[in-house]
Amino acid sequence: MKATRAVQVWRNRLQQNLPPSDGDFYVEPGCCLLCGVPEDIAPEIFETGKNHCFVKRQPCLPDEIDRTLKAMWSSEVDCIRYRGHDAVLLERLARAGMADQADYPLRLDAPAGLRNRVSFGISTESSLSTSPALIASVFRADMVASGKTVLPAMFGRKTVWVSWFQNRFHLVRFTDEGAGRFAARLRSSIALQGLAWLVDDWLRTKNVENIHWEATGDPLSGSPTLM
Repeated sequence: MKATRAVQVWRNRLQQNLPPSDGDFYVEPGCCLLCGVPEDIAPEIFETGKNHCFVKRQPCLPDEIDRTLKAMWSSEVDCIRYRGHDAVLLERLARAGMADQADYPLRLDAPAGLRNRVSFGISTESSLSTSPALIASVFRADMVASGKTVLPAMFGRKTVWVSWFQNRFHLVRFTDEGAGRFAARLRSSIALQGLAWLVDDWLRTKNVENIHWEATGDPLSGSPTLM
């Protein structure tokens, strides 16, 4: 009798001396390149064995699920997979362009646009000022401090052009949305998802509140998370 996919995965894990991966998220046996990305993003979820990384426990909290999805997107190859049936998670994967990393993928009626706009509020605990130009100034300084290349502010005090690879610059423009809320609009021809993760991580270090991501022209895409 032909072995099912689950049995094949279990046998492969035994052959590679990996612990069994019970649960919806798992790492495809024989796929891992030991890039170290999953453990860096979600160390409580992923662990590296002798020759392979694996899911040591399933994500439970919303933040853990968010970072597991980020690890799925950020890894060198598409080794991290989802074999569950949760409709919300399947839609999140589909909207992030990762439907093929689900064993039971959801197919959207129309291609999903990546979320390229984020709005947020400035909390009393935040170190950010209530001015788009000053917010951009802090973002610019933090990018330089983290080793990124940033163009001079002469290109617009509310706009930041940032690069992390071969001087390929990506735009982040901050605006005042009124009612105490601000927004960052992102533009990148080749690395929009990476730029969005960069901005999302930065905002969360600044203790802003009520983060809301959306894709331009897609009213159904609104979410407090990037994907």
